[in-house]
Amino acid sequence: MLRSAILVCAVATAALLSGCSSEPPVEVSASSIAATAASALEQATGESPEMDCGDETVELKNNTTLECVLTDTTLNEEFDSEVTITDVDGASYSVSVDVAEEPRE
Repeated sequence: MLRSAILVCAVATAALLSGCSSEPPVEVSASSIAATAASALEQATGESPEMDCGDETVELKNNTTLECVLTDTTLNEEFDSEVTITDVDGASYSVSVDVAEEPRE
């Protein structure tokens, strides 16, 4: 059950296509980060949640935090979630996902 997934860390490699990948900063869509977070949660819990982190472009910088909404499709409940980007190395990064213990009201 996703309720038990309070904190998950995962390594993500973003496949970014840009004119020159060695030029900082590297940016990705919030939806890509949401997909990475959902995948990490699925690996940790065996269940695939839906994650929504908005539709903005996010610069890959250590400790960048996104406020997201996790939907547990099994329970059909939404949870506030915080996704933090860490270990940035070009287009590779890790995420930690902190999921609220109680569903949104």
